Amino acid sequence: MLLVVFSSNDVSAQETTFNKKLSIGFEAGYQFTSIFDSQAYSNLPKGKSGYNAGFFAEYPLANLISARIGLNYDKRGFISQDYLTPIGELQSNDSVYVSYASYYFTDLDYSLNYLSIPLSLIYTKGTEKYSLSLQVTVYYSILMSAVKNGSTELYIYPDHAPNFEKPEYQVPGSTITTFNNENVQQDFTGNDWGVQISLGLTYRINPQVAIFLSPGFTTAFQQLYADPLRNSKWNNIYKVNAGIKYTLK
Repeated sequence: MLLVVFSSNDVSAQETTFNKKLSIGFEAGYQFTSIFDSQAYSNLPKGKSGYNAGFFAEYPLANLISARIGLNYDKRGFISQDYLTPIGELQSNDSVYVSYASYYFTDLDYSLNYLSIPLSLIYTKGTEKYSLSLQVTVYYSILMSAVKNGSTELYIYPDHAPNFEKPEYQVPGSTITTFNNENVQQDFTGNDWGVQISLGLTYRINPQVAIFLSPGFTTAFQQLYADPLRNSKWNNIYKVNAGIKYTLK
């Protein structure tokens, strides 16, 4: 983070000169992610805890403003516990058959891993030891992997099973399907982008080393699911990062 001292012109000039040096650092932290999905049946997906970690480089553009670019590992996820009833089918004669006694239930845990590139502008103000900052970030993320765990249950009321045409609907009773780290990367868009807003508190240990704490939130704009007719995106991502920064001599 940038440091600005207002005690005198000489000190300010020294601080400005000091600030015009490249800094490198590492940050990591907890994040809570959730999504919006227009095709949820009864319940929107639940949020899930994750984390992010990565390296960055920062360079001052002016006395109070710096630019930062980073490379982060970004672990996100969500949980789908949804329920659909009745079960209906459009049949070959253009009629619709509906079984009100049948249902479909999902209990699925999704984990998605991204490689993210954040580009930030940071406004910082404070003293030699402490400073506060406002960080505005535009990021681009590449989906590296996506898996799901859990199970689904399709229950067809026994007396209604013969009236369906689809083979999976003709099986009476419960059909339970389990998933163990099943690759579902093809179900999702291969990238994501959005905006992050963060506040920061920095403590400078010495002229070269500083530590910081930075809570913030993210709003995404990219379609999440690959199906273009399925309106979905990362809803809000809340995170708290901590890190260390070293200013090169």
